Amino acid sequence: MDLLPKSAQEFNEKQYWETFFAKRGTEAFEWYGEYPQLCEVLNKYVRTKDHILVAGCGNSTLSADMWNVGYKSMVSVDISDVVVRQMQQKHAAAGMTFTKMDLMKLEFPDKEFTCVLDKGTLDAVYTHDDQETAEKVETMFKEIGRVLRVGGRYVCVSLLQGHILDKLLQWFPQQGWMVRICRCKGAENTDSGGIPFPVFVVVCTKFELKPGSPPMNVLEVTLQGEKPRRLPSAAAVRQAVTSLQQFAFTRHGLTSPGSGEDLRLELCDPDTDRTRFVLFVVDRWRKKTKKAFAIFIVPQGRETEWLFGSPAGRRQLAETAGHDRLVVVHLPARDHQYGDLEQVKAELSESVMQLRPGHLRDDVQVPFLTCGGDLGRRELRHRGTSALSGQYVVEDVHLEEGESVRRLVFLANVNVIQSEARLKRVSVKGQPAALEADGDHLSCCHHRYMAAGVALVTEPSAAPAPAAAPARVLVIGLGGGGLSRFIHGKFPKASVDVVDIDPEVVTVAKDWFGFTEDDRLRAHVADGLQFIRDCKAKGERMETWT
Repeated sequence: MDLLPKSAQEFNEKQYWETFFAKRGTEAFEWYGEYPQLCEVLNKYVRTKDHILVAGCGNSTLSADMWNVGYKSMVSVDISDVVVRQMQQKHAAAGMTFTKMDLMKLEFPDKEFTCVLDKGTLDAVYTHDDQETAEKVETMFKEIGRVLRVGGRYVCVSLLQGHILDKLLQWFPQQGWMVRICRCKGAENTDSGGIPFPVFVVVCTKFELKPGSPPMNVLEVTLQGEKPRRLPSAAAVRQAVTSLQQFAFTRHGLTSPGSGEDLRLELCDPDTDRTRFVLFVVDRWRKKTKKAFAIFIVPQGRETEWLFGSPAGRRQLAETAGHDRLVVVHLPARDHQYGDLEQVKAELSESVMQLRPGHLRDDVQVPFLTCGGDLGRRELRHRGTSALSGQYVVEDVHLEEGESVRRLVFLANVNVIQSEARLKRVSVKGQPAALEADGDHLSCCHHRYMAAGVALVTEPSAAPAPAAAPARVLVIGLGGGGLSRFIHGKFPKASVDVVDIDPEVVTVAKDWFGFTEDDRLRAHVADGLQFIRDCKAKGERMETWT
């Protein structure tokens, strides 16, 4: 599967383009590639039988290269008299046609061509996003539309600055054209730092828009070699393109040692656009070692542990692993199938290699590390929605050495475990053994201290004076009910009231975490602070509350 990159950090688009143009210098055309680099995409959308107009040919070899492989019906135009004379002299023997012409005033009859090919010309014309230049570009588009036949294609090789992309996505659909944006990896120039800037081929197909018909909104992308995907809006297309540009800029920043300061990236399934992997790049701030680069795959369900889920923990992990740069990979998608470790390694290899240090060759063997020997296992038990907290899941996570835990996780903040209970296997005669939440175990360390405080007021040996009636304990916040169950089970002289504002949480605790009410354990759906005020107003006394 090809993966789409996304970064959680804000994309500085201005800085991206300033960096690009500083690196490009005056050699503009090398950044767009020539026919050998572009042919993987061009051959899909430009046919040898097409009557082709090459718009703004310059001194590029594109026209000649295409002529040599069989594109014989071709006219190349440029506004520069010097360029046209040079190209005429250079290719006179081949019989190619080069003509001086302004793209704003094409001298061809209507519907003359089946394809207009533009390599970098739109980028050269639309250098500034001001009204005058925008009107000039629209004039060029109108001329292209006039000389193209219905079903013909405007094929534009571009780096897609934001205003250029916006204009393409605004103008052509309004005229009834279909727009498809393809990434051309073969044309991406690799600079001395090993960082390619994405090159795109935009294919705008002309359709006849009947009077009174709404604008066509057929917008498609193919950015990682996958089948074209139809996106619902221009905003979605822009996000997809910007994500690639952002990823390129991020890779550029990672070429120098020490630049990976716990950088976070997401890799998405292109079919669903949902996050499939989360990557953290961690650099060690020490002298370089012979171990330059490694990938650490965190088993499913362990991504919230301190060592893997916090910046400080990941830095410690990098030190322990002993590599100059460590990419820590989380597998967060609960509804995705990851296969085994070898499948994940194969799926990630191309993407993670783009995060290597600048001095490392792309053909070097990079070690994949993990703990436990496999990917772990996460089993979804229940999915629901709380009116207060949104969607949630109850899942069983099977850890190392046979240990399993049940967790309640709200999807609005998947990095936080709302509740966790250790699971124990319970056998019932005549039925298969089942996993149930263990009420004798506290998963959270702070719960153990809270339970110790309860012991001071409920146990006769510890209390200054034994109470005649059961000591009342108030617990604010139920969650999975682990603390409340533990107090109820371990302190028989305690009467426990537990309050939670969310009725859905109470249901989950009863259905999935073994919470059961009786005369010493009662659940209340209420605001915790208001419940305390009401108890005070009624004169009800609590020995302790947690």
